[in-house]
Amino acid sequence: MSASEDIVRPGETKPRAAGFMRAPWLAYDAMREEAGPLWQEPETGVVFVLDYALAEEVMRNHTRFSSFADRAAMRKGGLPEEAMKIKAEGWPFALTMVQNDGPTHDAYRKLVGPFFLPRRLKLMEPFIEARIAELLDAIDAEGGTCDFFPDFAVPLPVSVIGEYLGMRQLGDDKVKRWSDAFADEIGFLTSDTRAVEIARLTLECHKTMVALCNERRGGNGEDIITALANAAAPGGGQLGDPELLSILTQLMVAGNETTTATLGFAVLRLAQDPELFARLKAEPQTIAPFIEEVLRLDSPIQGQFRKAVGDQELGGHPIPDGTMLHVRFGAANRDPAVWGEDAGELQLGRRPPKPHMAFGNGIHFCVGAALSRLEMRLALGEILARYRTVRLAAPEENLPFRSNFHQRGMTSLPLEFE
Repeated sequence: MSASEDIVRPGETKPRAAGFMRAPWLAYDAMREEAGPLWQEPETGVVFVLDYALAEEVMRNHTRFSSFADRAAMRKGGLPEEAMKIKAEGWPFALTMVQNDGPTHDAYRKLVGPFFLPRRLKLMEPFIEARIAELLDAIDAEGGTCDFFPDFAVPLPVSVIGEYLGMRQLGDDKVKRWSDAFADEIGFLTSDTRAVEIARLTLECHKTMVALCNERRGGNGEDIITALANAAAPGGGQLGDPELLSILTQLMVAGNETTTATLGFAVLRLAQDPELFARLKAEPQTIAPFIEEVLRLDSPIQGQFRKAVGDQELGGHPIPDGTMLHVRFGAANRDPAVWGEDAGELQLGRRPPKPHMAFGNGIHFCVGAALSRLEMRLALGEILARYRTVRLAAPEENLPFRSNFHQRGMTSLPLEFE
């Protein structure tokens, strides 16, 4: 396939092609017209689950549709031999939270759950508020002109999750490089060169995390690394290195990617609509529901894989044993059967008919969702209080989107704050 053929136009059903994530909802509409709520990717046989009811059925029935899938191995052509050799120097993969359906899933989740309860989040508010002020002060020093991603949307959540984990002393840039590597790997649209680089960064990250855990055993720090290093594993004894690495890397990636992307989409909407900016500024109580609508409409995680356990039926269609499904939250969150004919529009002031799926659904609902919401609420609250308006400083059609199978987000957003 030539390079030009591998760039989608709006509405084309090529989920792995560059440009798909610019307006994926147009493709979902085309998929529904072509095949109904279940669309099968011709090249791979992966079944896309496109409506809310079926997405909820899959996500809530983990005994029928397992979350265990070696996503990195689904990369076209597999991993390069050099990347495999680097991986062999590290630790074996362990099932803990995201890809674990077994009875130990809840036990691993309970180890980190207390860090995301209201009491603990309240203790983090001063750090988050100070970091927001620091980043916006730097933007103000430049006259209000910025690229919102490197100047705000990336460093805020990276510094917060680094502080939470207990590894911010390593530098936010290093934590972000590691997080990007893990996110790119599970998005499996990388070049061979990037796949090898990811393997090296993964090994570097894992070695550092294991060293930090070893240093903090017996300590009484309040960070997550210290807590896990001294926690009892399900079944007794200490957590092994593979389990520690599995939990910590999941938290590191989930702790910044969703927040970064959603902050970008939220501020883009404010820049596109001065009346919306003015409304939220005058009515701060609408900030939280606005965030929920941005999460629904611009779902930063467009979906997750599930695998059929035995022969199944879904929406009256047979799903053979072993079939890979991709539950497309981005499609379910715009389902007209739930949100009406204007499902693609911002619905502020209405009571949501259903919870959106931007943070997942069922036992794998994002454990850190409350932290992400807190960061976004504080960030947008300060932006709306501090500025009169915000404008795009580049043509909207030129805004770059990352290439990833299920993560949606921009990589640059030039803005002018007034």
